[in-house]
Amino acid sequence: MSERKFSIFPTLLVNFIGTFGFSVVIPFLAFLVMKFGGNAIVYGVLGAVYPAFQLIGSPLLGKWSDIYGRKKILLLCEIGSLIGWGIFLISFYLPHKEIININIFFSGPLIITLPILILFLARAVDGVTGGNNSVANAYIADISGDKDRNKNFGRLSISSNVGFIAGPALAGVLGSTSLGEMLPVIAALLISLTAVFIIIFLLRDSKPISYSDHDKKTAIK
Repeated sequence: MSERKFSIFPTLLVNFIGTFGFSVVIPFLAFLVMKFGGNAIVYGVLGAVYPAFQLIGSPLLGKWSDIYGRKKILLLCEIGSLIGWGIFLISFYLPHKEIININIFFSGPLIITLPILILFLARAVDGVTGGNNSVANAYIADISGDKDRNKNFGRLSISSNVGFIAGPALAGVLGSTSLGEMLPVIAALLISLTAVFIIIFLLRDSKPISYSDHDKKTAIK
């Protein structure tokens, strides 16, 4: 029981950081798209990139966590988020050069500049490795006994909700500084880096399910 109590805290923290990273862009993403030369159409599509790629990546990451262990896949997820935020930060330093300009008759022009293209890449990378929540749920299931299972899943849900609250709140505060939208992105990058160290040094791996060689090949596909 003491080991379970020790193990759940880093899992909750990693889960919080995952939802925080998704929600921190909500307050300023529309302004950033306009600043980079885009419009409402681009903002709508960009907002859908993260969950779309998460939908693709989460099932695969879940299967891999069964084979290789929860800790390794959670680490992969956080490294992906770290890379995604690094790419996101690069967009601030690029010229606003138009890459695509298509006039859509029923909704207006679709304008993609170089920084916006990099934003698409950043959100895609973060999304496809954004299986933190599903793997964290599997980890909690592994380490929880019958008596504390409901309580632990309740705590996991709370950590997700707190992340959704803290992300926009912190972005609003940091975005009002002289650095503008760049400071929340830097904060998200540093928080993702913190999560990497938490997983490496504090998270104890749960035992993965035993698979045959055939099952492993099938899961990887």
